[in-house]
Amino acid sequence: MTTRTPTLPLPTVRLRRDLARAVRRGHPWLYAEALAAPRGLSAGTVVEVLDPAGRFLARGTWDPDSPIAVRVLTLDAAQPVDEALVADRVAAAAARRAPLLASGDTDCCRLVHGEADRLPGVVCDRYGDAAVLRFDGAGPAALRGWVVEAMRGLPGLARVLERPFGRATSRRARPGPDGAVPAERPAVVLAGGAPAGPREVLEHGLRFEVDLLRGHKTGLYLDQRENRARVRELAAGRRVLNLFAYTGGFAVAAAAGGARASVSVELARPAAAAARRNLARNGADPAAHVVEEEDAFAWLARAAAARRSFDLLVCDPPSFAPNRASVPRARTAYRRLNAAVLRLAGPGALVLSCSCSSHIDERAFLGLLRAAAADARRRIAIREVRGAGDDHPVARWFPEGRYLKAVLLHLDR
Repeated sequence: MTTRTPTLPLPTVRLRRDLARAVRRGHPWLYAEALAAPRGLSAGTVVEVLDPAGRFLARGTWDPDSPIAVRVLTLDAAQPVDEALVADRVAAAAARRAPLLASGDTDCCRLVHGEADRLPGVVCDRYGDAAVLRFDGAGPAALRGWVVEAMRGLPGLARVLERPFGRATSRRARPGPDGAVPAERPAVVLAGGAPAGPREVLEHGLRFEVDLLRGHKTGLYLDQRENRARVRELAAGRRVLNLFAYTGGFAVAAAAGGARASVSVELARPAAAAARRNLARNGADPAAHVVEEEDAFAWLARAAAARRSFDLLVCDPPSFAPNRASVPRARTAYRRLNAAVLRLAGPGALVLSCSCSSHIDERAFLGLLRAAAADARRRIAIREVRGAGDDHPVARWFPEGRYLKAVLLHLDR
């Protein structure tokens, strides 16, 4: 990228605390409590960050309504935050994903993964010829126009949409009593035409329906792609339980891998209907691979009373800890949930237990699984500790990006 010199002086904010070392190492977040800033700075303003001695440290976007007041975009005093910077970083991110899409059996992936791709707070998922954006707050959203133009410059992209990215929204909205999910605001079309309806995408040769306008997040939980592939490898001849199934991704993968039967449990009626369609479009026998609309905790209690058991169990719940204040309650929920799951595991069964709560780290989650096993009076061995795919990289300078844990357990006979 060529060096460009800013031509206009920018507003400055100064560190109250000496966090300069962390910023120079690459951590892209600066919290409001660590900064002294002039009043009246509008959201999205590009600011210069000064260290406590008043020297230039970084340049980024300002967000007065977020605990993360500055998202750092460059440490180079000669590099402005402009369209060229955004275009370069989008192009670099797309080039890193090109090998994943080159095989032709997958046409959807995380195209820009925020902090790890040096565009903090900016997320873009690609579904065929469509890019779906999310901006985590007003600071990152200030880059919207430049990001859209960068996306329009990528080969094969015909349309760009944006979905809301509210901090209060959990990983999956909770359905009401009628099974309907409170709708997120539908996507806004930023370039190209709106999709006529749900579209079909490919993931390792499997076909999935994706609603880009109204589906959860950007439409499909792409971070679980490689874990779905792992379930496919393990499923032959097994009876599979898929909890919090959403649109049935793990069940589709299990059926493709030769699972004898599967039960998917999903409370949201539209998602459950989509799961049935996804199973059908991939040739699964509807008599063997069923979807049940019920709350997962209630279903587990009923299944335990009926003494049901499974050989491969997948538990992928919504985030129970959207913030630090919710961690104690979340720990209780994860422990209770996993104990209930383990009680349904047959001799020699495999359990893939997941957490997308960034506030509960890997060590804590493993501890909760061991505690759940003790509660269920089951002996477990941890076979694998997995995360998201390579299109969701974790930068060494930003460990907070390691949010997804997918732990494969083996039940002793």
